[in-house]
Amino acid sequence: MKKASPQVFRTLPERLSPSEAKERIDEILRRYGETCSVEFREYDAEIIDSYLVDSQADRHLVCEIISRTGLTDRTYENLAAEWEVHNAAYRLNVARSDAKDVSLDYRGDPRKSVRLATALFDKLDLE
Repeated sequence: MKKASPQVFRTLPERLSPSEAKERIDEILRRYGETCSVEFREYDAEIIDSYLVDSQADRHLVCEIISRTGLTDRTYENLAAEWEVHNAAYRLNVARSDAKDVSLDYRGDPRKSVRLATALFDKLDLE
């Protein structure tokens, strides 16, 4: 059973354009360093230096903002779980250069291992 959405989500507009979402997300990410930012691309939203974001609440908020762009049908929980998989890989020094950024594909990561790990993290609420 999924937990209720955080209260802060209620203050967000129902829909955000990618440019509005980028502005809101970059404001959050700036707290983690000058290089930490989001780029909305054709097939994904890439968080540069995502490993720096150590706040679960901020990861969830960023992922909820991404989900409100209409570019993806993925839930914020699923997006955040994929992000946490990347952060865990970075901390464990597994493909660290690839894991320092996270590309949140709008349809889900094309790599089966990442999809499986994301599903497991999401199901077990490992965040």
